[in-house]
Order: sequence, then structure tokens, then C-alpha cells
Amino acid sequence: MPESAQRVPEDSPTYREFTRLYDLARQLRPTVADRWNRELYATSGRGGFDQHTGAIGVHELLLRDGLTRDPAANPRRQARALDAVLTRATQAGMQLEAPGEANAVRTTQSRGLHDGVAAVRAATDFEALAELAGYDGLSLGGEQHSGAYAAANGLIQQASGASVDRRELIDRLGQGPAVMQFDQLAEAVVRNRLAEIAPAEGVDRQAVRHELVETMLHPQWESLAGRSPEAGQHVAEEIGRGLNAKVEEIRRRGPHPARIAETGGVPQQQVGGEAPADAARQQTPEPEPAMHPAQVEEVAAARFLSGVAPAAGAAGRGSALGDGSRATARAAGTARGVAAPRLERPGGSGRG
Repeated sequence: MPESAQRVPEDSPTYREFTRLYDLARQLRPTVADRWNRELYATSGRGGFDQHTGAIGVHELLLRDGLTRDPAANPRRQARALDAVLTRATQAGMQLEAPGEANAVRTTQSRGLHDGVAAVRAATDFEALAELAGYDGLSLGGEQHSGAYAAANGLIQQASGASVDRRELIDRLGQGPAVMQFDQLAEAVVRNRLAEIAPAEGVDRQAVRHELVETMLHPQWESLAGRSPEAGQHVAEEIGRGLNAKVEEIRRRGPHPARIAETGGVPQQQVGGEAPADAARQQTPEPEPAMHPAQVEEVAAARFLSGVAPAAGAAGRGSALGDGSRATARAAGTARGVAAPRLERPGGSGRG
């Protein structure tokens, strides 16, 4: 159902408070991009961030009753208003596309993960923003726990570790681009759990990440914004099992075929503190014959990733954020004779 939207005057207290909170949210996690066009709309529905125009919409009740530090204000709406600001700042702070990137995911799964990452960022930084902004004593409670949040949170937990911890990973995901978030998660898995297999940047590392990304592309990603935390947790657990199995498979297999081809057929791993070449000579008394040129071409072909999702337009329609309902947001109203923007984005957290 279309929602109406009325533009908030830039000289109003509501607009000034939103801008103040938006700037504070960006200070917590600065990004290069800032795609908000400085238009703010009070919406009858959930609102969202318009990926096409750069306008932001927030439900009118949250703008009216939530963006105030008045002690008598409704604390639940205050919390949801701050959550909405954090989510919009996350969405506006990253680009969607990454031209030329082989591991970009331009599908509905990418939109679902984008939504989940925004929800995780909002939950992670909520208390810091509330304290910084002077909204003391607020708590989100369980309102941020949508299916998208639960799935993204579980996957972030799976990928985090000693080399790339949870906070650093959330920060990287918030930088975008949105179509590269699965690849960013895969890179964290490589650094934390497969550093000995793909220790350097290159075609082989990209191919290993591609294998890991494929285990994360669960078909339910897009629908999780409107589903329960239990549904999201189930998806996270299924992905986790597949991811663990793939990590073990890669470990057993050793270096990726692209790396073996680059080193003349000898896996370049450290063995017992010896140089890789010395260890290989001790373990293999007879040198193996050189690869036939045709074999080299076959192995080299593995460097070019197949099955990459087509560029279907990550900025296409998707659910938007707003007042907690789960319907798809489409702006159709007008304000003062001016058509309202389409407040839609790749996925929606179902909050704000």
C-alpha cells in the first residue's frame, strides 16, 4: 500500500534535531560516502532511504514524538527514532555498486544482507549514540531483533576472529559497497581461519572467497526483514554449517589450484619451519614432470570465476524501514503539490 510523505521544513526543530543525530551517527562510524540529499520526509508508513533520490523518510510519529530530549517524551518512540537515524545513516553512508568486482553479489540475497547489516550496526551503536546525543536511559529492548538482524548477526559472529574482530568487521561492512558485503565476510573468514591456505592477495584468494560466498547465499535472505528472530537464527545456523564444512574442505585440499599453478605445481606451505621449496624436495624424492601447456591453461581457467550473479541492479526495489510494519514501502503521496520520493532501498529492517 502506497504511503504519503510530507517534507519536513529545514528550519523546523524536528529537522534540526534529525540532522544533529544523523551527524553524530556518522561520527561514530565515518564513511567516505554520504548520499543523503538533505531532504527529510514524515511518512505515513515506515519510510526508508530512497536509493534513487537520496531522500530520507521516517514515520511521522517517530519524528513528532521521538526526536526530542524532553523527559516526558515516550521513551519507546525515542528509542525507535534513534534506531531509525542509525539505520538511515548506515544506508546513506555506503555505495551500492562495485563495478568490475568479480565477487559482487547483485541479487535479492545481497539486499537481505544489506538490511541485516544496517540492523546490526544500529543495535551495536545505539547506546553510544543515545549517550552522545543526550538521550539518557534509552534501550531498544528486543525491537531490533528481526529475522534479518538475527541472520546477519549470526554470520558476523561466524566470520569474526582474532585477525578481524566483530567491531572491525561491522565497520568494514558499513563502509560498503552493498554488493560486496558477502565478499567482505568471506575475507574475514579467510583471515581468521584460512590464512595458511591463502596468505596473500591474488587470484587464488579471490577464488577461495568466491567458494565461501556461495555457502552464504541462502534463498531466504530477502524475506528475513519481515520474519521472526527464530527464522533468522535458523538461516544463520544453516549457513554456519555449510561455511564450516567448506572451510574444512579447503583446509584438506590445501592451497587453491590457482596458487599451485603459479608455483609450478608445488603447494607453497610452510612445513616444520623449513622453507616451502626445501620441504617439498624432502617429501618428494622424485621431481614431478612439468605440466603440459594444455594443463596449465585448464588450471589458469580456474582463476576466472564462473557463476557470478548477473548485475541485476542492487538499487532495485526492496522493503524499506519505518514504523515496525512489514509491508513494502512505496511513496505515492505528495507534499504541498510536490511528488514525494520513492522511499525504498535494498531490504528493510522493519523498524523506524
